[in-house]
Amino acid sequence: MARQANPAEEVVERILNKLKDQRLIPGFLRNRPSDRLDSEGIDFLIFLNTNLALPLQVKTSSGNLTFKEKEHLRKHPLVKKVIFVSVNLLPSHPDRLEREVERDLRRMLNLRSD
Repeated sequence: MARQANPAEEVVERILNKLKDQRLIPGFLRNRPSDRLDSEGIDFLIFLNTNLALPLQVKTSSGNLTFKEKEHLRKHPLVKKVIFVSVNLLPSHPDRLEREVERDLRRMLNLRSD
């Protein structure tokens, strides 16, 4: 079954591949739409160099972000990490969007900044 396009998740996947290529993370898994991880509120499972894994939910950053984050945590209290992606920047400022997502992921993962 072909993966449905999700621009926010596509951006996150590109950045995670970059971090993997730089050996800042060993790897990651991306869920399939409507699979068990998706129903648990997990879009990515990121493997860390500490031999731990971090579940990550990806949301678009439109609307009330505080409400979206609280709603996510209410539904999925075990998945504490949520990244908001401004997909409205994709057409006009894709480089800026990728820099912002990379900055946010590095902070979440406690990685050094370049």
